[in-house]
Amino acid sequence: MTTDTDTSLRTVLPYCPGTQWTFQARGTSYTQTAELALLPEFDGSSITDEYVPTDITALKLWTMWVDKYADYQHEQHPDAYDPGEVRIHWTVTTPKVGGVFELAPHSYDTRATRTSPYMPRENFSTVYTPPVHAVTGEPLNWLRLPVLDRGWNATVANKGGFIQEATGWKPSPLQPTMDVRQIGAAAGLYVPPL
Repeated sequence: MTTDTDTSLRTVLPYCPGTQWTFQARGTSYTQTAELALLPEFDGSSITDEYVPTDITALKLWTMWVDKYADYQHEQHPDAYDPGEVRIHWTVTTPKVGGVFELAPHSYDTRATRTSPYMPRENFSTVYTPPVHAVTGEPLNWLRLPVLDRGWNATVANKGGFIQEATGWKPSPLQPTMDVRQIGAAAGLYVPPL
């Protein structure tokens, strides 16, 4: 029997920074070893492409983005998405966002296309063999890959970084959507009424 104070339970954490994974490009002999991470991109987060942090704050970007995108998927596909539900697209990359840059496996959101035949999209698993730990040979658990931090401030201007900067929140690995109203309200930010 376990209790709330039982310290013998082991918590599974994200892989440690610097963990190296070995994988091979399918159909070739090209093998590489690299640290991998997950990069989230929210629908409409490209709104930052038109600005730099000295021009607009994370809070102002949040308000603009929420007004335009919080209900977009629901308006387009009311039977598939709830109001305030924004899709998250996932990429597998390296911590410096370079070298490897492929759609993450197991992260497909097909709700808007349920009536049409599902066509698998090219992703990390179709381009590369399954990654294994460079030292132990352990297979990669995609849910333990670290999620990269994104920011929007005087030192960094990441695409969509205003979301984490304004809310203090980032998604769990491969989380398919975020509830804008729930996240915004929890952070004490503006959210549009339902």
